[in-house]
Amino acid sequence: MTAAASQVQVTAILNPNSGPLSGPADSNYITAMTKLENAGGKVIAYVDTASGSAPLATVEGEISTYIGQYGNLIDGFFFDDMSVVPGTLAYYQSLDSYVKGLHSLYLVVGNPGQPFLNGVTPANYLSTADVLDTFEGPNTAPPGDAGFNNYPYGLNWFENYESSEFENIIYDVPTSTDMLADLDEAAELNAGYVYITDEGGANPYSQLPSYWDQEVATLAATPEPSTLPLLALGGIIACTMFAVRRFAR
Repeated sequence: MTAAASQVQVTAILNPNSGPLSGPADSNYITAMTKLENAGGKVIAYVDTASGSAPLATVEGEISTYIGQYGNLIDGFFFDDMSVVPGTLAYYQSLDSYVKGLHSLYLVVGNPGQPFLNGVTPANYLSTADVLDTFEGPNTAPPGDAGFNNYPYGLNWFENYESSEFENIIYDVPTSTDMLADLDEAAELNAGYVYITDEGGANPYSQLPSYWDQEVATLAATPEPSTLPLLALGGIIACTMFAVRRFAR
């Protein structure tokens, strides 16, 4: 990751245990985060929101734990298991405001994993985070299931907004040829950030993909600077993403 950060912007997700661990900071994480940030990368911390059912006090407490442990090595937060519907809209808007109240430059990334508005307006949907993951799933799936081959499920509302507001996470992508095709497709579908990996199973983010170097090199060769906003590395980093704005090969 540190080597990649010298070529493209890298943002890593710190995820020790589906959230923070109690107790003091882990020196191994401090070392890895410091090296990454010295190379130009960033780190955001993982919090599970339980589809909006996790009490705000619990989520805010985990945010405070991360900051207490890792201080200015934290550059923002990744809210997983996100479900934006009319009944949870105020919840996620409140979380976004809370984080920005702690530091105006913190990056807030939300992961609903799908592009459905579910009764909220696009403006309200986008008011819950700086970046929203509108796809997380495998490369292929049967018709009607959550596969990148079926995405975006007939929707296109997100094409009217800045690509920097959207990301795609695609796993079980078997070959580098498939990875390159998915990079093109994600860019065409207005994803500003994308992470593609050949990992799968229960945790497709336990290590970097086998074609990581090619993925980095491809994005480094794009006409405008690319970013890699989310990264996978066992406990410190649980998901990696490339920004592919105006990506072209």
